[in-house]
Amino acid sequence: MMNSKLNIYRKEWLDVIFAGRNKMYGAYELRNLSDKATNVGLGIVVSFAVLLIAGSYAYNKYFKQTVPPVIYTVQDIGPDMLEEIQKKVEEKEEVPEEPVMMKEKAPQQVAQDVSKFDLVRMPDIKVAKANQVTEELVSQDELKNPNTMTSRITLKASPSGTYIARGEFGSSKRDGDITGSKDGSLSGGGTDDNSNSTFTSVEIMPTPVGGLPAFMKWIAENYNFPQQALDQGVSGVIEVSFVVEKDGSLTDIAVKRDMKFGTGDAAINLLKKAKKWKPGVQNGLKVRVAYTLPIRLSAVSQ
Repeated sequence: MMNSKLNIYRKEWLDVIFAGRNKMYGAYELRNLSDKATNVGLGIVVSFAVLLIAGSYAYNKYFKQTVPPVIYTVQDIGPDMLEEIQKKVEEKEEVPEEPVMMKEKAPQQVAQDVSKFDLVRMPDIKVAKANQVTEELVSQDELKNPNTMTSRITLKASPSGTYIARGEFGSSKRDGDITGSKDGSLSGGGTDDNSNSTFTSVEIMPTPVGGLPAFMKWIAENYNFPQQALDQGVSGVIEVSFVVEKDGSLTDIAVKRDMKFGTGDAAINLLKKAKKWKPGVQNGLKVRVAYTLPIRLSAVSQ
């Protein structure tokens, strides 16, 4: 009884549901024929599957022809077959392979950063004209004459004082001294170590220890950029002048061109820490040489 109640497609239920309604309408017919339609569809599918399996089995058993694989042995290959194989191999070797064209890559260009520091500007060497030279060279004939005394320096007369020059005069040597009330000066190529003349160009220019590239690198790595200059985005060139003394130390450090904000003071403080240079030489003597150092700054505030 319970099963009959659950099957809502039984004819008894359909008569109850559609009592007093139009049974010619499609809903009644669909419910009335649903079991039959399901069984017919299932039978068709099963029949088709059985036929497909049976046909495949019959084809493989009665109609499919199996071709046995051909196995060649050394005895089966005759001279004619060997010639044919050799021709095929030669034809394959003769076919030229088209070379693969490789696209050449353009050389990679590496951007080079322009140095921020134009460190040392070498002064031009000035050569005096022959008619401007005040010291006369001693001839070889004069050197051979035992009565002639030659000196390495040139002296100028002083009306109120006497110079006792330091140097070699013949076979005697003098330490040198100055007497009198008027200040005098020595010029020329003597051995007067007390001369404080400052040159801008000499025979052997002073150089920093390790060479100019090492000095430039030292400046670039140790320059303390002032924070105020960074904040203002200062860019430009400052010029610092100094004197390379006879002992190689740097003195008289001054700023010739300043961009303010502490940039010049930072350069002065840095040069005060520099190691001694190899001093300049003029006529075999160590002399004081003036230098001008341009430093290019480019501040980027971060």
